[in-house]
Amino acid sequence: MYTGTLITDLMATVERAERTAKQQSIAEQRELERLFELEIPFVQLEPALVGAA
Repeated sequence: MYTGTLITDLMATVERAERTAKQQSIAEQRELERLFELEIPFVQLEPALVGAA
């Protein structure tokens, strides 16, 4: 039988989903920042290959 908590339960579910999505977004942002902080050595290309597809 309906107890009157449907809206409350739906709102709680949406809030949990939003919180999870925000946490994932923050984790992804931190991972991207970490990757960009890594030193990637510059690779010298052969002059004959520059612009070749």
